[in-house]
Amino acid sequence: MKRRRETVLIAALVLGCAGFSPWWDMAAGASREVRLTAFVGSASKPPALEAKAVYEKAHPGVVVDMTFGGSGTLLNQMKLEQTGDIYLPGSDDFMEKAEKEEAVIPSTRRVVAYLVPVINVRRGNPKGIRSLRDLARPGIRVGLGNAGAVCLGDVAEEILRLAGVEEQVKNNVVTYATSCEQTQQLLQLGEVDAIIGWDSFKSWAPDKIENVQIPARYLRVRNVPAAVSVYSKRRKAAEDFIAFLTSKQGKAIFKKHGYCVKAPRV
Repeated sequence: MKRRRETVLIAALVLGCAGFSPWWDMAAGASREVRLTAFVGSASKPPALEAKAVYEKAHPGVVVDMTFGGSGTLLNQMKLEQTGDIYLPGSDDFMEKAEKEEAVIPSTRRVVAYLVPVINVRRGNPKGIRSLRDLARPGIRVGLGNAGAVCLGDVAEEILRLAGVEEQVKNNVVTYATSCEQTQQLLQLGEVDAIIGWDSFKSWAPDKIENVQIPARYLRVRNVPAAVSVYSKRRKAAEDFIAFLTSKQGKAIFKKHGYCVKAPRV
């Protein structure tokens, strides 16, 4: 009997060294660390980081690695590297592009929050900007997102075109940003007088940014969607994290950061 126990122990050690889990490990229900990679449009950076922290605390052994940037840039990176578990762009148009290019699983798509475009100006509105046409005034420095790479850039172009001031305003654009985060930083750092940004930017820096509303007829409200990447090897875990983002608790985090969690009426 003693020799038999020694044989079992030696076999278990050999299997363990070979990369197999010993039977007592499985019996104890031990689980290895699960790492998820999420490509996240920087329009959602503050609430996404908080949601990550809350989720990881409630799910020991799960780590959500987040890469932030322009939605178009991230989609290209995900496809080029054929990696990632979750795509969370800053707007639905980039998710539609991802679906068309078969980079995500359409049935896993969920809406997390909504973004309303506004004119963001410096606190106190020292330049007295009240309308889209004011962005074309001589001496006004404007910053925009880079269309094609940043969802905010596409939205801004569409709004300016609808308002009939696209060319005039573009004459005042001093720089194009490569992400939503960089777009609002232009304003925070005083590099521009105004940007076309999201209403939630005010909550990012309430002491530096305030909003000027855009007429409803020009508005193009976007939603922030999430879906599982076709390259994911951890679909169940990815779907669980998306379910958290769209749960009552997850939406409360986005609402806390100034995001609409119900479709706004415009």
